[in-house]
Amino acid sequence: MKTIIISVAGTDGKQEYKDVQILPGTKPRDVLSKLNLTGFQLSRPEGGAFAFNDDLYQGVADGQKVFATKADVQAGVRIAR
Repeated sequence: MKTIIISVAGTDGKQEYKDVQILPGTKPRDVLSKLNLTGFQLSRPEGGAFAFNDDLYQGVADGQKVFATKADVQAGVRIAR
């Protein structure tokens, strides 16, 4: 079993940290569902995002921080006024 720290970005101005214990075979979607983070994705430590069916246990170290970010963020989109 590993313990990881989920840093939740995009929570209305406050940063949340959640300790989560994972077992081999745990997928990002399992963690996001457990934390009720609909519309979020988990970022890989080296950059990029985990796919929902990736093996999270194999992709992180014990005690590692992983970022949960909103999956629907768009950069560089002009907003009509």
